[in-house]
Amino acid sequence: MTAGEDDMSDAKDDDVEVRKEDQLKINEFGRLNGRLHDVEEDIKALSSAYDLLDDAANEIILADDDEKIQYMFGECFFELTKDQADEKLEAQKTEKEAEIDVLKGELKTIQGRLSDLKSSLYGRFGKNINLEE
Repeated sequence: MTAGEDDMSDAKDDDVEVRKEDQLKINEFGRLNGRLHDVEEDIKALSSAYDLLDDAANEIILADDDEKIQYMFGECFFELTKDQADEKLEAQKTEKEAEIDVLKGELKTIQGRLSDLKSSLYGRFGKNINLEE
């Protein structure tokens, strides 16, 4: 076999037909990858909101027991006792933690499916496909 024939056989090995199920997997990978980035951004935003609530709770600890706390709800302010404000903040922190936990679960599921799809697609296409960031 000459060098030219060897190059032609390598080209034939690299040429893999894309079947419908392959295209569906590629499309699913693209959608999941986009969702993965969205979920990561949502987790970051919720974590930031949680940190702000935690900072506010720490500030309330420093307030006098008989001092009224101005609490913002939407675009309105209303006054609460220190205990009421603390309860509201703890409830909001718990809510944020629950939302973060749900998103982390979704993130883990997405990452698992992306890993499965990568294995399948790299197994089929080898170096002819790039699924990395």
